[in-house]
Amino acid sequence: MPTDTCYDFPLLKDEVSAIVQDAVLSVLEGNVYDNSKVNDWVNMVTNACIEDLKRLCPNFKYIVTCFVRQRKGAGLEVSSGAYWDEKSDGSCTVSWENATITAVLYVYGLA
Repeated sequence: MPTDTCYDFPLLKDEVSAIVQDAVLSVLEGNVYDNSKVNDWVNMVTNACIEDLKRLCPNFKYIVTCFVRQRKGAGLEVSSGAYWDEKSDGSCTVSWENATITAVLYVYGLA
């Protein structure tokens, strides 16, 4: 999609999801949970997402949140809500896990 004509976040949702998945995989894939590295991982993932999202469509203001925790079999419930223009603004949620790490990312795009 041309970057100078995108004003509908819902139309970008698949591309946004792919960007987030790529960022998570590039940082977390192959790693074992290490509490001393989580802060760096979270910063690397969120920064990579923001940079790629700005290239995808600079017309939006983006918010990326990243939650990383050790996977030990306990349940995890995460929720988010917003009041916005549903025609132009939107969000995307991506979950990822391996044997020892669970990650949940929320991306918000605001026109």
